[in-house]
Amino acid sequence: MLFRHKSKKEEKEKVIISYTQKLGIVCVQDLEKYIGKYKIIKCYILVPHPPHTNVIEYAENINQIEIVISPDLKQETEKIKKLYPGSTMEIINLEDFGEKNMMRDAI
Repeated sequence: MLFRHKSKKEEKEKVIISYTQKLGIVCVQDLEKYIGKYKIIKCYILVPHPPHTNVIEYAENINQIEIVISPDLKQETEKIKKLYPGSTMEIINLEDFGEKNMMRDAI
């Protein structure tokens, strides 16, 4: 049986659209690790309210991350999808992602 690997040109670019109600440094650090591991070309973080300045400064040092502040997350998601028509999109709820999820108390 012959297996064929996709060449770099055949692999689709991957874009992440993530969202949360309150963005913290732990979420950005987890996304940074994820971006490095899975070769993400762009990661948008959608939040309804501006995060703390330390979080913004940390995210500005990561080229692939862009914070979008908007009360209408669905509308922003549609805008982003139009920017990358041939790319693979992954939508992530940051409330259930990485270390932040592990920090919550079990019910």
